[in-house]
Amino acid sequence: MRISTAQMFQQRVTAMLEQQVDLARTEQQLATGKRLVSAADDPAASLRNLQLGDRLTQNEQYQKNLDAAQGRLELEEGALASSVDLLQRVRELAVQALNATLGPGDLKAIEVEVRSQLDGLLSVANTQNTNGEFLFAGYRVDAIPFSSDGAGNVTYNGDQGRQHLQVSQTRQVAAADNGADIFQGVNAAAGGTTSSFDILNDFADALAAGAVTADTLTDIDTAMDKILTVRADVGSRLRAVDDQRGINESFGLVLEKERADLVDLDYTEAISRFNQQLLAFQASEQVFAKVQGLSLFDYLG
Repeated sequence: MRISTAQMFQQRVTAMLEQQVDLARTEQQLATGKRLVSAADDPAASLRNLQLGDRLTQNEQYQKNLDAAQGRLELEEGALASSVDLLQRVRELAVQALNATLGPGDLKAIEVEVRSQLDGLLSVANTQNTNGEFLFAGYRVDAIPFSSDGAGNVTYNGDQGRQHLQVSQTRQVAAADNGADIFQGVNAAAGGTTSSFDILNDFADALAAGAVTADTLTDIDTAMDKILTVRADVGSRLRAVDDQRGINESFGLVLEKERADLVDLDYTEAISRFNQQLLAFQASEQVFAKVQGLSLFDYLG
């Protein structure tokens, strides 16, 4: 096999260029602190890095959903607490009204307060979040859930939906309850079902007629129990949100560590490799400089 001077020259140049590329890649790794500068450095690791990045993005979205769920549930819990306080006050008024010694003027004063409390309950039931969405309208968040005809008759305009948010790959949390499940479907003492609003309106009408009965007190207690049941469920969901946030945080740390192991540079190894590559490149330069002025005849001579 014949080897020309040009071939020897080209082989030396090619070898030096390859060494220069390796040296430049190591320099870039040291500058960025990353082992994977491009997908070509480690295709399998690069693919896994992309997969981990997607999982981290999903996990971050789950954390945002948890924050949103917590905000809505805390708002709902506050509204339910206000509703219970309001009904508790109406219950106290019902106990007073059942006192046989009260006169028409006393009953009228109680009626006025009960109708005021009815307006207050309606306002609470139409609570909106910071985005202007109605909390208790089910999926119809843009529709005012409860409307009054001005005569004490309240109509529900929402639906039966419960808004859920995805908080992990396999878990959803109900972030709100619909008004029908909270304020309607109350089992009436006289039979059938009624609503919290009808209970207060009927109580006010009974006060005006001077015909208050013990059924009113029973219905108020039933309405409060219904709201308290929902409130307890909201509390359990708030605890679930806290627990899931901790789980997601731990999972995120695991993903970050695996990603760091794939991507982050081992500086000790990289510096050692850089020094070796630099010495090899400098040696090649020196050899090339000596060979550059020679021809094949110099070796044969």
